[in-house]
Amino acid sequence: MRKIVGLAVVSLAALVATAAQAELRSGHRVARTTAPDSYVNINVTMTDTKFTLSRHEGPAGSDARFIIRDVGKKPHAFQLGTAKSGTGFQSGFNTTVKPGQQKVLILYLDYRGARVPYFGSMPADRHKAGMKGIFKVGACLTVSAQQVDGC
Repeated sequence: MRKIVGLAVVSLAALVATAAQAELRSGHRVARTTAPDSYVNINVTMTDTKFTLSRHEGPAGSDARFIIRDVGKKPHAFQLGTAKSGTGFQSGFNTTVKPGQQKVLILYLDYRGARVPYFGSMPADRHKAGMKGIFKVGACLTVSAQQVDGC
């Protein structure tokens, strides 16, 4: 009885290994979508008195790539929307950038019509008029004739 069980285990292991090799030879079988990932670049330039965004709106259903540069003489923190960690809900981020430094953060724009506030979150920057504004999530990006994700 032990020999039969042992033989069955070895046969099963050989079968799994053969299937895995066949999968590797045939290439990866990954589900493909007709809608490619689309990125919208938003350049954020931070000075000691203001934040300048290259655009204030991005299409829903795209990934916004925020390229944040501090060209001032002091570090600044850029907050966009709400960045709550540990709750499973995030509609923004908060990052501190040192002078001469650059950071790239990506945010999926999923709420069409949303008006997402941005501001300087360091105490010295909170009340500066040039360090606050609104980023809008606009109409859906058209990638194919078929509507995707409710857009």
